[in-house]
Amino acid sequence: MKRFLILAIVALSMLVSVSAYSYMPEANMTINKSGTYVLSEDILTLNETGIWINASNVILDGNNHIVTGNSTSKNTGISVYNANDKIENVTIKNLKIKNWSTGVKIGWNVKNITITNCEFEDNEYFLNSYASEQYFYLNTIHKNQSAESYTPLASPKLVYTYGGNEYTYRLGNYYEGYTGTEIESEGVYKGDLELFGWEGGAYDPYPLINTPENYKIIKTLYPEVELKYEEDGALIADIFALTSDPENYVITDAPVTTTTTTPRSGSGGRNYDSDISDDIQSRIIKNFVSSATVIYGNEIDENYANQLRERIQNANGFTITGNAVIVGGPFANPFAMEYNDQFEMPITNDYPGENKGIIQVLKVQDTSGSIVQSYTIVYIAGSDRLGTLAAMEYFKTLEDLPTGPITVEWTENGPILA
Repeated sequence: MKRFLILAIVALSMLVSVSAYSYMPEANMTINKSGTYVLSEDILTLNETGIWINASNVILDGNNHIVTGNSTSKNTGISVYNANDKIENVTIKNLKIKNWSTGVKIGWNVKNITITNCEFEDNEYFLNSYASEQYFYLNTIHKNQSAESYTPLASPKLVYTYGGNEYTYRLGNYYEGYTGTEIESEGVYKGDLELFGWEGGAYDPYPLINTPENYKIIKTLYPEVELKYEEDGALIADIFALTSDPENYVITDAPVTTTTTTPRSGSGGRNYDSDISDDIQSRIIKNFVSSATVIYGNEIDENYANQLRERIQNANGFTITGNAVIVGGPFANPFAMEYNDQFEMPITNDYPGENKGIIQVLKVQDTSGSIVQSYTIVYIAGSDRLGTLAAMEYFKTLEDLPTGPITVEWTENGPILA
């Protein structure tokens, strides 16, 4: 059985220069905002790039559609990069990428990207990646394609079923025509599969013996490690950021010990911005607030909004195009006025009543384009300022976004369920 060693150091010198990714591609589709994007049709394009993602907190769900290009030129199916800012928390899934010079190209300043349940066919390179914290697994790779990646092509630790049994292990990808010499009971071949490219290639430590649909994921176990820059300029990371090929490291049979921390930015694939309030208890809520624009309408609500994060947005002149948190009722916040009647329990001066507030969630779908963009709006408001305060304070204690309205009341001991 393969074992991994939690490790240490990724030298910054391995990163390519910014100038290598400073161009602006001609893309068939550009994603500039956080949110969930679902393809509603196949994309066939002669453009330089099929889809360009240059924002954080993006889920691109191909919905089993195909992005097809013209491999006679140096073009890319999916580009993930931003010339100036770091991109974090991107997922690409359920997509077939075909007939490109490079199927997926990921820039040097991308962190925490997951590519899963995708199919790659007739590309020169199915992947060219400089990302850190990359999870590339349960993809189908057809023959005669190369790859370049600074990190292994594998999953985080998973709980999954295969062949009627449950395992806790890591998974790689299915490679058409590949048969390893030995099989592990967890449903993977023993030994690394090396994939060659012009800079040295990539490797998959857990190549699948069967097609991805035979592996059913029950739970994803991201490693609990602290990610930060030390004074010597090194990045503390996990096994997915090795500085060189695995044979250069001594792997022992000792159990892997993890570092349990309470980091400002989440760990192992669940990250949130550094300005998120420490008073928010749940990592799920922190991740959502990190992905959202927190919108206020007046000075009182501005103070409440700052209890969630430092970077907040005045409602005046703003347009909601992604995840959002609306703070304050319809008489103070224009967006509260716009969306108030769409929520299950609209807010008025009389409802829910004195010192009472409500936390509500609304799912929004924008079907105006060739993709369906889905995002979530959280509404935190009360009949008066103490009601809004009660809803805000209670929201910070939630473990997850509520499935229905939550009514709370402010008391001398703080917020309680009404």
